[in-house]
Amino acid sequence: MLKHAGVEVDDRGIAMRDDRQLILPLARFTTEREVEQLANEAQEQLMARGFAASNLNSLVSETFAELALNAAQHSESAIGSLGFIQFYETDHGNRFVCCVADGGIGIRSSLERNPEIRQQIFYDWDAIEFAIKERVSGTGSPYRGIGLFGIAEDMRRAGRQLIIHSGIGMLMTTEEVERSSTRTGLFPGTLAFASIPA
Repeated sequence: MLKHAGVEVDDRGIAMRDDRQLILPLARFTTEREVEQLANEAQEQLMARGFAASNLNSLVSETFAELALNAAQHSESAIGSLGFIQFYETDHGNRFVCCVADGGIGIRSSLERNPEIRQQIFYDWDAIEFAIKERVSGTGSPYRGIGLFGIAEDMRRAGRQLIIHSGIGMLMTTEEVERSSTRTGLFPGTLAFASIPA
């Protein structure tokens, strides 16, 4: 994808591999329609691989879809957004990872469009804290701001984790750590990472 976008990449000596644990390969998207197609593809792959038990397939595909919809709707990324879903088998347990990233305006710039909360957001880590609250959106609509809130609440269950990195802010939500916002190194745009035990 980087090469296709005109980025010079030195991939000498790096062999491609067929990874059976890849649920949704790294995919680029820009529209809500593309997100819907990717989420449906992920759900089909999960069902085909036998992950239908206890609605795990729905949780994984819906988590990906919500993170990806936020990127498509709010990032204004000139390069679009990228996402993938991977299944990992480890000595510490099996888990799914959903990851979405964009090179857009970031959460703070998106939320600052809402005049009701603009004066309450001073830093990128403040903006991320606001973004995971119920009914908070850069649009100001009382009917928006439910999806990311729901994902953050879901990730507070046993063994789950959510990391959101935008600008120089990062937030981590787990069962043990309700919310932990910090200043960190710059990430141009937003990256959201959800880890779900299988």
